[in-house]
Amino acid sequence: MSQSSMSPRERPNEPTPLNRAPAAPARPAEPAPAAPAAPASPSAPPREEALAAPAPRKRSGLSRFVLLVVLPAAAVVLGTMWWLSGGRYVSTDNAYVGADKSLITPQVTGAIVAIHVREGQHVDVGAPLFDIDPAPYETALTLAQGRVAAAKVEFSDLQASYASNEDQIRMGEEAVELRQKDYDRKFNLMKTGAGTAADLDTSRASLVMYQQILAFTRYMQQTTTIKLGGGPNASIDTFPDYIQAKAALDDAERNLRNSHIVAPIAGVATQVDQIELGRVAPAGQAVFAIVEDRGLWVDANPKESDLTYVRAGQPASVTIDAFPDRQWKGRICSIAPGTGAQFSILPAQNASGNWVKVVQRVPLRFCFDPSESTEGLRAGMSAIVSIDTGRTRSFGELVTAPFAWIESWFVSPSAAKTAAP
Repeated sequence: MSQSSMSPRERPNEPTPLNRAPAAPARPAEPAPAAPAAPASPSAPPREEALAAPAPRKRSGLSRFVLLVVLPAAAVVLGTMWWLSGGRYVSTDNAYVGADKSLITPQVTGAIVAIHVREGQHVDVGAPLFDIDPAPYETALTLAQGRVAAAKVEFSDLQASYASNEDQIRMGEEAVELRQKDYDRKFNLMKTGAGTAADLDTSRASLVMYQQILAFTRYMQQTTTIKLGGGPNASIDTFPDYIQAKAALDDAERNLRNSHIVAPIAGVATQVDQIELGRVAPAGQAVFAIVEDRGLWVDANPKESDLTYVRAGQPASVTIDAFPDRQWKGRICSIAPGTGAQFSILPAQNASGNWVKVVQRVPLRFCFDPSESTEGLRAGMSAIVSIDTGRTRSFGELVTAPFAWIESWFVSPSAAKTAAP
């Protein structure tokens, strides 16, 4: 129960003006005892430093100035410098080391009887690689040599026949002349009645026989001339039978020579384990390869949009992924006349079906400087090519670039072409 609800009987005796005691005289206030002074601490700031508390406000103003003025200005300056120096270098990581490769392909068929190279061995030009059984080709060579000798003998016989035919023709002409005179004499005697018809017939038969012999000899002489290839003074090199025999001999010598396979280029032999002794190597089928370790290059495939200022002969540099701390100098020695898609096995058919524009890549070749050492590089290694186009930007382009960008967004190419004078 609250105090306000208590009855008068239950309330305690409260002082009234009648029963209140007289007030005691007021005592003067005594000063409070002073707190003991704290001991002086060496780290306590002096009174002057305590009075200089507003200093953090000045530091805050300096920070605000750096954040709002200095840093944006520095960003603008650095961005402008970056833009002015940008666009000069074109780089791509779609690049790989290239080297000449030669597939070792036997030109003749035969069993492998000797192997002179091993996997990873460096070989020079003309170094022996392996041998194919030469026995069949030695036999073919001997046969071809015999045919050449027979052709020479036949040529000599034809020359002798030509000379003999010349003598026979001369003798035949003299014999025909004598038989003609004898026939004429007997014909005249027959007219005068001093000769008989039998003598005239005998003389006529003899004349006809010698004429036929002379004609046959002349025919044989023509045949001999044709076989000799032009006459007695013709060279044996124009004799048809000798030409055929000599060609067969050259082919036999080439086949025998090709049974001994040598290195066509200097480089490193690879995939040598594919050949084995006794295996029959078919002609025209590659058995292993040699990769040249000198005269390397880098084939790069930059985007077509990056080739605006790229030209053949420009200086460039290459970094190989296997040697990230080293850089090779060189130049762009060639640029392909078309994109890679133009020379693919299945070129794109852009006129059929749905078409999606894809950025094309144009192959180009980087050639190392002659002073650069390519030792340690291998064909197929990944590389990064950086081309110095020599292009520089100006402040004028910096001013006009935003307007050109806005125009490209708000002005269509057709409208721009129509508005052009």
